[in-house]
Amino acid sequence: MGRDREYVDNAERQRAYRERKKAQEAWLKQELRSEKLVKVLGMLGSDNAGVRDNAALQATRILKEAGLTWYDVLGMKKGLLKK
Repeated sequence: MGRDREYVDNAERQRAYRERKKAQEAWLKQELRSEKLVKVLGMLGSDNAGVRDNAALQATRILKEAGLTWYDVLGMKKGLLKK
């Protein structure tokens, strides 16, 4: 989307980034409250390995469609967990 376009200057690039982040955060807050993601995450505790695998794939797919990562969900920066 906006990541592939050329910007007039750095200020425009930063504005676009902030708008994208704000939209992602708004979506994330809404989606985290939704029953769908909550149910999918609840299935991660299943005793059935197939159910757990499917739940993980579904949750990741939901995030991918929104352009988010698990780092975004957890509010962490990439590389924070490296030893």
